[in-house]
Amino acid sequence: MFKVLIHRKVLKEVKMLSREDRVRVLRAIREMRDNPFLGDVKPLKGLKGVFRKRVGKYRVAFIVNFEKNEVVVLKLAKKEEFYREI
Repeated sequence: MFKVLIHRKVLKEVKMLSREDRVRVLRAIREMRDNPFLGDVKPLKGLKGVFRKRVGKYRVAFIVNFEKNEVVVLKLAKKEEFYREI
């Protein structure tokens, strides 16, 4: 079981989502406690140790610290904005 830490900017983004999208994203983040690599997860090219999870039209960037059993959620954005900003 992993501890999930969410960056404050991600929390801000979550609050601005529609109710339906918010539920979907929070459920996906909650599922990361059991297995952070479940679902459509791929490593981000050019950023060592950073992964992205696809949640509908949104992408969630995160890192996994196996020593501390932690998942740190770094970024949440729509697909177009996500890849432009990373």
